[in-house]
Amino acid sequence: MLIQIKNLNVRNIALALFLCLLIAELTFVGTSIYSEGRPRFIPYGYSRHEFTNDSLVVVMPINENTDTQFYRNQWLGDYLHTVCDFDGPDCSLSCNAKSTYETLDKKTICFTNILKQEFKHVNFFIKLDDDALVDKEYVRDMIEKYKGYNRPVYISDFILNLDGQNPVLDGSYYGNGKFYMFNRALLDCINTEIKYKGRRNEDAIFGAMVYNGCGPNVLKITEDDSKIWHKQYENKNKKIDLSALTNH
Repeated sequence: MLIQIKNLNVRNIALALFLCLLIAELTFVGTSIYSEGRPRFIPYGYSRHEFTNDSLVVVMPINENTDTQFYRNQWLGDYLHTVCDFDGPDCSLSCNAKSTYETLDKKTICFTNILKQEFKHVNFFIKLDDDALVDKEYVRDMIEKYKGYNRPVYISDFILNLDGQNPVLDGSYYGNGKFYMFNRALLDCINTEIKYKGRRNEDAIFGAMVYNGCGPNVLKITEDDSKIWHKQYENKNKKIDLSALTNH
């Protein structure tokens, strides 16, 4: 009888300890993990599967009026590579010749060549306009879903290009310039040597380079527009104008 009571007490104690640990885990929203022997607080909403410099690069063409501080303080700041045509601390990828709106197509070819040559270790890329935002969880979901694909992946809001003057552009699809995302396999097959007449939309040129280099094997994924904001961010109690000031 005494042995049975002792066993019962041991079981009760073990169960009580388990329940205490479970309650502590559920009620403590932020938990601690150890890094280099010291605890680090993980706030609510944190994921241990953060991006690395090998998993993502965000490319943003800018001019001298772009507020890069705004974007460097967003989640994408650690992965941001600005594309510019001027010297300065805000410039990450330089395309030398002074560009204007009329020469953005050449700027697109330039940064695509840089990505092909200098970022061979990176798996995913985003091109984002300087008046747009994209949801971090959405980007993470896309990376998790399409990582390891040998097939070229192209994510955007696609537009059919009908250009009778340029066969290399005619019949191709290109992503809306505010946001498009693609993987390393697409960069490996993209053709930056296409020849065309006249000035053309820079995003159409990117789509044509994909069309001529990668062919019909491209997996085109339509973006989720509810996760991308262009010119204006509006959600719950926030309404933010992302467009450029009229005096700039």
